[in-house]
Amino acid sequence: MENRISLLVFSLTLILIIITGCSGKSNPPLVPDITRDQDIHDSSRMLIGLWDVEVIPDSRGSADIIFIPVRSPQVHLNILGIIQNNLPGLTLEQPISLVDNILEFTLRYHHPLPMLKYTVFDMRGIFIGHGTKTGFSEGLVYAGETDFQVLNADGHTRLWNPAEYSGMGYIDGKLLPPHSEANYTATLNGYKYFTTSLDPDQDVTTMDIATRGAFPADFSAARHFVLKLSDTGLPFQYAVDANWWFPTEPVEVPGSFDVERANCPEPYHMDVTIGPGISAVSGSAGVQVDIYDWQNDVENVYLEAPEMIFDTLVLSDPVDMDGFLRFNGTLNNDLLPHGDSADILIYAEGTDPESLKTYRDYRLYSLPLFRLPPGGVIITLQDDMAYKKIGVEYEYGGTDYDIPAGNFPPVDQADLDGPWDFTAVPNDASSIRSAIAKTDPEVAGFAGNFTGYVNHFFKTQLALGDTPEEIYQAEEHWEGGNVLRLWGFYYDGTAIPDGISPAFPLDPPIDFQYPIDIHTHYVVYEEYIIGPSFPVILLTLKIRFEIWGLGEGITFAPEEPGIYGWGWNAQPSLLVRTFASLETGGLLGQGPMGDALMYEFIADDGTVYGIMMAGNSPTGDPNFSETTFEILGSVNVATLRSVTE
Repeated sequence: MENRISLLVFSLTLILIIITGCSGKSNPPLVPDITRDQDIHDSSRMLIGLWDVEVIPDSRGSADIIFIPVRSPQVHLNILGIIQNNLPGLTLEQPISLVDNILEFTLRYHHPLPMLKYTVFDMRGIFIGHGTKTGFSEGLVYAGETDFQVLNADGHTRLWNPAEYSGMGYIDGKLLPPHSEANYTATLNGYKYFTTSLDPDQDVTTMDIATRGAFPADFSAARHFVLKLSDTGLPFQYAVDANWWFPTEPVEVPGSFDVERANCPEPYHMDVTIGPGISAVSGSAGVQVDIYDWQNDVENVYLEAPEMIFDTLVLSDPVDMDGFLRFNGTLNNDLLPHGDSADILIYAEGTDPESLKTYRDYRLYSLPLFRLPPGGVIITLQDDMAYKKIGVEYEYGGTDYDIPAGNFPPVDQADLDGPWDFTAVPNDASSIRSAIAKTDPEVAGFAGNFTGYVNHFFKTQLALGDTPEEIYQAEEHWEGGNVLRLWGFYYDGTAIPDGISPAFPLDPPIDFQYPIDIHTHYVVYEEYIIGPSFPVILLTLKIRFEIWGLGEGITFAPEEPGIYGWGWNAQPSLLVRTFASLETGGLLGQGPMGDALMYEFIADDGTVYGIMMAGNSPTGDPNFSETTFEILGSVNVATLRSVTE
């Protein structure tokens, strides 16, 4: 559990430092004579193309992806030449990756026509597969854990799925034997949004809104897809949906196209944030939904979470954010789901002014839920060894809170069962911690000062001033005694007095016991002679730690990219309290140097997700009570932000 030990040494060092120290165009195909513009359908929505997709894996972590046309464009223009002769062009761009059933590729779409009058808007590439889950209103069927899924979907839609659109303008294509209705059962499917003002990996919110999501004739655009193939390996379908309406002449994009009819009536994008705070057994979370809608007429947003709440949550009274509408609400965990996640469906709608049909844009999420392990949170030496990997960096960020001034930390240290939410902690200062092999050239200059039992050095880089400073802890994992041994530390910082070596070997070592759980309570006390001891003891060092296991709960930290892209991570955690004191004696000694108090929120693999730390100087006002351990003054709060291998 190196982060815990590193923070203990960090706290002592802080005492020393602070207290003593004071797109390009495609080649246009042959365009047929167009003579039947008047035969427009009563809606602007159209199915531009439909393909069956087959994936043939190879032995090199890649695959052949074959798009087989099932039907030609249903452009609602009833232009025979276009339908027969001008299939929209799809191009797969390299590289293509297929690893552990996750298929990644970039798909480019080429608009087949050269005339600007056939510019389409709000084009969506929809992958349609099998569904095995239900539970939302309207009998929606969607993908389960073993089904085909679009992992990086911009949104979800019911459009053009064969289960609902068969006999409603959707028919099996003439180019392939009909079978889609029997196979593709999902009625809610993921899509990617195509427009020429988006690069393959850009978020829809970065689109140039002046283009209104246009896809001009004779242009191309590409989007990056991440697909999870189904366990059964069955094929899937790909459909392209778009909107179009007659432009005024002469044609200009997008000005000649009426926004009420040429653009989709429903929101073209929804950006959803569900905050942390919900575990499997408690909690609530803030919900924020940003609605991007060309007509700007969405009045309500709807949230269904049948595993957590009885009724549909309706969000209303949006705030106009100058470009989008923001809806806010709170989701409660009233029903306490039994599983590890809860499915959430969010949608908003708009009405086509010609057909008067209502269309919805959907977002489907699986909210991860966390619960304590059956035996509780137990931190073992073996887990600690697995956690310390040479070359892996753990970044922490945080800030100071002044309780007397009314600036309270976001987590109450008296809360013993969580959930504990560190995601609101600002990142005013950071530190990076990493394990370094004792043979690494970085530590070669001082590794010889420590015993050969040392397994590695654990480095903490501190942002204490203009120049970062480092502390290196010399550590040994002693499996036979279930002990993590601290054999000393190396700190060549500004707080080290002249004439004192920056290498502080500790013999005997400070032993930290394992396993650690809610019942842990022990004291570590060691006294050392630093420097020459004859004829006069120049400096002695007394170190004392008292450690308690206090409670168990779920800790939320702003680790990026987080779980399933949520922007935060969460783990069952043990709340550990540590009281540390430092005293120097001898000719150069100064007596008590100060005390440190830490509350740490530690996952059972040893990862520290959150820390609250306060210190008392021998002469200043106390920041915490040394009898009740209540934090009274200023406190530093830090949280895990990233893990980089």
